[in-house]
Amino acid sequence: MTERQADSLLRADLMKRLMMFKDYGKDALLLAVLSYNVGTGRLLGYGKHPKSRLLRKIESGDRNFYREFVSFCRYKGKVLRGLIKRRKVEFALFYIP
Repeated sequence: MTERQADSLLRADLMKRLMMFKDYGKDALLLAVLSYNVGTGRLLGYGKHPKSRLLRKIESGDRNFYREFVSFCRYKGKVLRGLIKRRKVEFALFYIP
């Protein structure tokens, strides 16, 4: 796969995820990027799993959701410092006040 094909595939997938979260307004890009990394099911809920606290907080109109966003930093139940750093950078890049 060429770099151009990979970029096109990435952009198409991101647009699909943006459409899933379009109802969240200016937080749609932030949620799309997070769902790309952790999966849409972890955010939207699936089976017995409820909707994430992050989405519930955004839906209630509370824009103070930094802690909930950064809390998506576990792998196999363990908190990874690299994921914490990644979430902080993503929040800084994609959060629109």
